[in-house]
Amino acid sequence: MSVFAYPSTVVREAERPLLEAGFDLMARASSALARFSAEVLRERRGQIFGARVCVLTGPGNNAGDALFAAAALSRRGAHITVITLFDRTHDEGLAAARRVGAGVIDCSSTGTAGHRNTEAVDPRGEVLRELRRSDLVLDGILGTGGRRGLPDHIASLVRDWRHSATTGSHGTSSASAVIAVDVPSDLSPEETGAEDRIHADHTVTFGGLKTELVDPRVRPFTGTVHVVDIGLGLEKNRATAEVLDTDDLTADFPRPHPEGHKYSRGVVGILAGSEEYPGAGALTTTSAVNCGIGMVRSLGSPMVAEFVIGLHAEVVTATGRMNAVVMGPGNPEDEYVRACIDDLAETTVPVVLDAGALDMVGRTESAKGTWLADRPVVLTPHAGELARLLSRLLGEIITASRINVDPIGWAQRAAELSGCIVVLKGHQTVIACPDGFSVLPEAGPPSLATAGSGDVLAGIIGAMAAVVDAENRHSTAETAVPERELARVVGLGVLVHNAAGRHAVNAGALADIVAEVAAELIHGNSLIE
Repeated sequence: MSVFAYPSTVVREAERPLLEAGFDLMARASSALARFSAEVLRERRGQIFGARVCVLTGPGNNAGDALFAAAALSRRGAHITVITLFDRTHDEGLAAARRVGAGVIDCSSTGTAGHRNTEAVDPRGEVLRELRRSDLVLDGILGTGGRRGLPDHIASLVRDWRHSATTGSHGTSSASAVIAVDVPSDLSPEETGAEDRIHADHTVTFGGLKTELVDPRVRPFTGTVHVVDIGLGLEKNRATAEVLDTDDLTADFPRPHPEGHKYSRGVVGILAGSEEYPGAGALTTTSAVNCGIGMVRSLGSPMVAEFVIGLHAEVVTATGRMNAVVMGPGNPEDEYVRACIDDLAETTVPVVLDAGALDMVGRTESAKGTWLADRPVVLTPHAGELARLLSRLLGEIITASRINVDPIGWAQRAAELSGCIVVLKGHQTVIACPDGFSVLPEAGPPSLATAGSGDVLAGIIGAMAAVVDAENRHSTAETAVPERELARVVGLGVLVHNAAGRHAVNAGALADIVAEVAAELIHGNSLIE
């Protein structure tokens, strides 16, 4: 189910009154880390007794968490080696590790920490040997303050470890599991290359999911993220992101009401396709029809409408009420775009703008008094389209490569400037709201990278928006869907797209399989797995 993500500053604020009241949060965190580490060791080698555990420590509290956890593992028969990488570390944690007989190797940049209790002449060589033969490595080097990359002496050590070890699925020794403590030690992917980073198999984070851990740039280094509740009681309204998975789709996909009818189920208008690209109209309309919506109207040229009706006899070409409109796939002709805008002038229904229709978007202030004002607007660009949009909004050249360096940041910038919900499409799709909140559906399959896939997604999003708009207007007297609620529904639409993509290799099949996914969500079975 969905997990909310919080800035580290919010987590620290929530910790402060508990610490002032005398609660030992480190004891809670380290105990949970020790339990999880024990599970990993049992899974990998059958028992904890005799396991070799290396603890990489820095100067912060996550080093303390790692050291106390290692001490607990030692009491269950594990052999512990502590590797100090800075001139100072967490003193109480180090003392606890020493009391249970842990070996300590000083591999700080100056080598003056005085912790080494080994006769090794070359501490770096000894560190590499310990890392290579360990069953488990706890990464407690840096916490949420590690935003400038690893210091050179640590980055080079990590690089040598990765190069000298037998390469496994995460690039480190196949004999070692790696657990990042709270967060990976390097939160600056633009500062550090992949070769100089520790690639964790798991990240155990405390108190709440940190927003740093949902950054698509960091995710390749976190492994599986596990959130440990240490009693902070974080409030959802302090979160800056929500991560959605298939369980959310199963639970929250909008289903028909027993007393409903076609209009209460929502009507979506599709302005997609042209004489040049008629297939875009077919793909967008097919995916909308297949979501199980109340009605789909074709708003484009007669040629596209005839093509679409030949595929779906239930599609309507007559004008009438609508709860959402999709505009842009396949570059529909200007005359039909103008007619659609005229039809929308007196409404506040959501609009989904894709492909060529993205060129209609300007800054928030420039939208006032236009047909885009006072309605939810969803933009669905890929990185190249977002780069062009931002270049226009900012008056400077923004490239797709810059977008890919910081997808959440750039999507949020575009949402803020345009006042629209921005769906930055990619392997990890980012949905950004103008107020700074993000929705992050789980990543989709690589098979979705195919021509027409975006048209299918636009149709799904439009259909989902229409359904919730109809439900919302029925229950709240003709008011628009709140932005965060709409963004979450868009996220569910992305998950529908992902589910269909796991059973298709081209956009035509993708649009068709949407019907099977929707049917199983409504009636219940297992294709979405």
